[in-house]
This record gives sequence, structure tokens and C-alpha cells, in this order.
Amino acid sequence: MILKRKYYFFVLSLFFFLPSCEGPLEEETFTQLGPSNFYETAEDAEALLNSVYANARGYRDVLRDYLTFGEMTTDVMISRQGAINANTQPIEDFLFPEDHPWLLGFWRKFYSSIFRANTVLEQVPNIDMDETRRTQIVAEARFLRVFSYYTLHDLFGTVPLIETSETTAADRPSRATREEFDAFMITEFTEVAAILPLTQEQYGRATRGVALGLLAKYHLNRKSWQEAANTALEVIDLGVYDIFTQGNRTELFALTNQQSNEFIWVFPFPDVPTGDLGNTYLSHAAPPGYQFEFPPKVNFAAQFKLLSGFVDSFASEDERLDAILFEYTNGGGNLVQLGQDDKRSLKYPEDPNGIGDVSGNDFPILRYADILMSRAEALNELQGPNQESIDLINQIRTAAGLDAISLVDFPSTESLRDQILLERSWEFHTEGLRRQDLIRHGKFIQMAQDRGKLAQDYQVLFPLPQTEIDKNPNLEQNMGYGS
Repeated sequence: MILKRKYYFFVLSLFFFLPSCEGPLEEETFTQLGPSNFYETAEDAEALLNSVYANARGYRDVLRDYLTFGEMTTDVMISRQGAINANTQPIEDFLFPEDHPWLLGFWRKFYSSIFRANTVLEQVPNIDMDETRRTQIVAEARFLRVFSYYTLHDLFGTVPLIETSETTAADRPSRATREEFDAFMITEFTEVAAILPLTQEQYGRATRGVALGLLAKYHLNRKSWQEAANTALEVIDLGVYDIFTQGNRTELFALTNQQSNEFIWVFPFPDVPTGDLGNTYLSHAAPPGYQFEFPPKVNFAAQFKLLSGFVDSFASEDERLDAILFEYTNGGGNLVQLGQDDKRSLKYPEDPNGIGDVSGNDFPILRYADILMSRAEALNELQGPNQESIDLINQIRTAAGLDAISLVDFPSTESLRDQILLERSWEFHTEGLRRQDLIRHGKFIQMAQDRGKLAQDYQVLFPLPQTEIDKNPNLEQNMGYGS
């Protein structure tokens, strides 16, 4: 935990001294000195890399934003009340404004990370330093760049591939073709996985497991089943990760277990959160009058709620139900029963060191459970119901206190496919993955229509921010949006 604190102290300093990028492709100046007389030492190389980490990962409202796009568009979660409802409601209603500030924020944040990564890739190879460390710094920067593209692709589809920090407004590129984008992603993930270490001394650094794991997810979401199955198996065979079994399934997300080897990669937050370096989820999810165990805590007017159809799908013996709030005693001493579409996910438990609206709860990007479920799904698509897929699913079910399922219960690929989608909803709710799961299973739009939304087929992607299209005449809007 000491390493985690030291890392965040350093990253915090970077937020103050490294200005943010005003536009996704605009050149960014890290100091008043030019590259030729600043990036000269090993310390400079480390500072450059840490600037990429600082920009590419968590920020105070990261879970709010991931859940808005990844779960409030699905059958899992809704948001009500509060000032942010002006931004969450259009997304929930499938209006998807082209000027939505959070979509613009994602675009600019991750293109800023790409710019910073490109700066590392251009400057660090010329620095006289330990060769092994230099090679790893370059690999970590490449990983953070491809992760940024992975995130942009999930929201927007293929986007411009920027591989230099010198791109200017005069030569803004067009979007990559499907073939170009896939080739880039697969090559980058594969090559950095061969360089990155199995483990890192510093909490939250990129490893071989996360590079291979996100490659497996990339293959899965593009329905390259054999490649997904093979790459997931590579992660399993690393022998580094395991399913958490040291207590109730909900305890995986307790702050004392945040460095469990089930977590492959997370957005980490500091042990003592402050300002922008803290997670605000609980302040959005706690119901009115909720009595925090460790005050003072802020309870926002905004209310993140679980839909009853999702909550009711759990088996009564599922330990993961313990992370869902059904009732509470308010400040007046009255017992409040949460009703229809009003239960709350408290998957990320209260932080004793949290202050105001921020907590130190890390946000998981990739867990070992996801790798097991990904291989199970890919094998089912390749072979139909099979014993290995059943065994992989049962590792997670038994950890959650459920009985094992049997191969004989699934007569077809479709029946096991539906079970896998259900299992994923129970395991990964409040982690922002539901939208991509429903898209992959071909149910995203239909389920939205079933909820009364005027969803259209093209809305499997969000619109590119209009301000970015206005800047770049070569940037083509996603189909269905625009005039």
C-alpha cells in the first residue's frame, strides 16, 4: 500500500504541473523547455510515462461516466434526480446528443493520452539510460496508447489512428478503415504483451496479463471466437491470476482486497482520496437520508438505481445480492424499503478514509472472472455446449455461493449463450460492461425498444462529438447522426 501512496503523490504532482490538452490532436507542451533540451535523463523518461498514466486512467467521476454509457443504456441501471440528470437522461432515452459533454470529455481525454504516449515513443528511445528500463517504458506507453484506442473504439467505432505528436490542425486524418484499425490493435496488444512483465512492483502498472486480456476482449467483441478463446487461454496459462474465494463474493471489492490477484487491471485511487483523485460513485448511489458508517460523507441529489427486473433475476442464495441495498434506516430512525426500480448497488463499499464525495475505491477495468467467461463464451460459439465452458462458468458460480450448472442442462449453443449473458450480468454489474455484452449478443437495441426507448440499429455506437467534426473536415460522423 506504501507503493500505491507514493505513486499517487507523484501522479498528483503531474496533474498540477502538466497542462491538459485543449483538443485531441493539438500539440501539448509539458514545460517551457523544448523537447531537445528537456527530455534528456532517465528521470525525464519516467516523468513522461507517468504523465500518460495520469491522463489515461481514473478521475473523480470515472465510474459515473462509464456507467452512464455502459449500463444506463441497458436493463441494469437508471439515474434519477440531481443536476447530472440533464446529461444521463438523454443517454438513457437513446437520444445520444452529438454535443454531449461527457462524450466530448472521453474523446479529448483519451486523445490527450494518445498524444502523451506518442511523445514518450518519440523521445524516450533517444535518452541515454538503462536499456531494459527504456524498453519497458516504451512498451508501457504503447499499451496505454492502445488502451486509449480500445476505449474510444468501444464508444465510437473506428477512429483516426494518430501515431505522432506532430499532427496539427492542417493535417487532421480521417478515420481508420476497419482493416487498418483491427491490424493496429491486434499488433500493438500482441507486441507489448511480449515485452511487459508478468507483474509490476508498482500498483496499477501495465502487465502482460492486461495486454493479453484486453486483446482477448477485443477479439471477443468482434466475434473472432477462435482468437478470443486462444488469447484468453494465454492469460489463464500465465498462472498469475485466480478467482477470489477468501470470503463472501462481495468482499472482493472491499478496500482490504483491492490488490487481489483476481484484478488484472484497475483504475487505482489513493488510500487517502482528495479532490480529483477519488471515486465519487457512492455519493451517486446512496439513497436519500442514508446513514454512512464513516461520516462526513456527501450524498448527492443524483440517484443511481438498479432496475427491478435485473435485481429479481438473482437467485436468493447468490452472495452477490449482499452488495445490493434493499432497505436502510434513515437519519430520522425510520426503516425505508426501496421499491420498484429503486434498489442500489453498493458493490464498492464505503471507504473509512473517504472525505466528502470521494473514496479510495479502485475501479476494475479487467478481472480474471471476465477472462474465464470470455473463453467460456468463445468455446460455446465454436463448439456448442462443452464441458470446459461449463467448468469455467462454475468457477465463478461456486465462488458466489451458487450450485454448479451441468452440461446436460444446455441442449444448444443458444441456450448456453443466454446463460452466459445472464451470468455476466450478475458478475459484472456496476462495472460498465453490460452495453458491450448486449451488443455482442445482438440484444442491445431490441431490449432498449422493449423498455420503450426509440432506439435505432445504428445506436450501437455513439455519435462523434460535433465540435471535433467541426474542427476536422476529414472526420466522418457515425451513420445515423448529423444532418
